[in-house]
Amino acid sequence: MLAMLAMVSCTTAKQMSYLLDMAYNTDYPVTPAPELIIQPDDCLGITVSSSTPELAAPFNLFSEGKANLKYVVDMKGNIEFPVLGTINVWGATLSQIRNGIADGIRANGFIKDPIVNVTLENFSVTVIGSGGNAVVPVKGSSINILQLLATSGGGLSNHSDISDIMVIRTENGIRRSYSVDLTSKDLFDSPVFYLKQNDVVYIKPKGVKLSASGQTTMSFVTAGLSLLSIIVNAIIWTNR
Repeated sequence: MLAMLAMVSCTTAKQMSYLLDMAYNTDYPVTPAPELIIQPDDCLGITVSSSTPELAAPFNLFSEGKANLKYVVDMKGNIEFPVLGTINVWGATLSQIRNGIADGIRANGFIKDPIVNVTLENFSVTVIGSGGNAVVPVKGSSINILQLLATSGGGLSNHSDISDIMVIRTENGIRRSYSVDLTSKDLFDSPVFYLKQNDVVYIKPKGVKLSASGQTTMSFVTAGLSLLSIIVNAIIWTNR
């Protein structure tokens, strides 16, 4: 009985360890962070500058004397940009949008040396689960799941199942869930290791496993404890 308790205890401790199969002094190939892909409802910050500031002024919107340089992508994937008009950005990366606007300005002879900066202004990821809930704003253009969990101020707890973190991603009208195992180095190769705008990270409590149909079943830890209870009861009954 004590041996079985020790086995259950060791299993629980093992589940709380990260990257168990990553060896010391071993090289692993690194996949660079992919560029963000723009979708409807994204908010872009776009500025245009030049060595001749007055030439860039028509491309930077101002309202009541204040700069208004944010553009919300509509449901058709378009933004309305000063002078150049309607620009479709759905499916484009930030660098493609930047280069496209710069090319349009040069091609029309407005500015010979435009400097265009494009940022995603509403990049955020939602974390829900056993350790708390939070909407985490992201500064910059990339964040991976380890960085998110380390900086979100919540999410993980001693009761979290780190071997099966669910990431829910919506792209092009399709919602899909992925499983990430923080105990394995394979997490670095996951399509959701680098998170995208509006991803939802769900941290399930230990002992709960989501099946393909979305129904919950108890994990092997619960089954082991149930078996232990049966054995203990049998021993007590025999001793009587």
